[in-house]
Amino acid sequence: MKIIPLFMLAILLTNFSQSAFAEEQPISDQNDEKTGSEWKANIELGYVATTGNTDTTTVNTGISVVYEVEKWRNSLEIVSIFGSAENDTTDQVETNAERYFIQGKTDYKYSETSYGFLLANYDDDRFSDNDYQALVSAGRGFSLLFGETSKLDLELGVGYRKTKKKATLLLEEEIIDETIFRLAEHFVWDISKNSKFEQKLATDVGKDNTVTKFYAGLSANVAESLALKLSFTATHQSDVRGDAEQLDTVTGFTLVYNF
Repeated sequence: MKIIPLFMLAILLTNFSQSAFAEEQPISDQNDEKTGSEWKANIELGYVATTGNTDTTTVNTGISVVYEVEKWRNSLEIVSIFGSAENDTTDQVETNAERYFIQGKTDYKYSETSYGFLLANYDDDRFSDNDYQALVSAGRGFSLLFGETSKLDLELGVGYRKTKKKATLLLEEEIIDETIFRLAEHFVWDISKNSKFEQKLATDVGKDNTVTKFYAGLSANVAESLALKLSFTATHQSDVRGDAEQLDTVTGFTLVYNF
């Protein structure tokens, strides 16, 4: 956890170092036309609780902030997942899921269809094989427009990843530093004025481990600033130790407030 302050500082610098120097220009999407603002943000909250034969609780939250002007687009994303369940043997409630993820990204637009990016993220999953994973990457992106309602971003980059493996009864703590090759895509489809589909796929290929993350979400507005979203997230790691699982998935149903 000692590396958190360093990467949080890198993320904050990644997102907001250019804001003071960027030329202001209104954004053309629907939300910004309504507010006249270059800032977009949303907060997500999902909660599931069951009682009876099995007592379980799951809470997932998320915060997303985007600041965009003519040449720059800066984004910050924070996600947390917490879950607990009753142990059938001891009848005690135990934590069975706890994850924190933070990512900052800056895009510099060369044109409407081409941009450069700098990205930093930190992933702490208490129930995975890793104590943490931290990554910094830079590269080139290309935007493909399909009419006025859909957009596909393709990215290619290189970077550095630091992984700290947890110590177990049979395995020692291990720190892995490696260069990674990054491939990513991000697809957005405005199905209608009140509904949107979003999908992301990113693969970070290293010598010792390849990490692939997939996300798909479908949201529908129930009010001007309020939406319901159904999402699916999957993370796959090619190299795990002991009896750790290679694939982790999360299916969420959340309430989203946009402002």
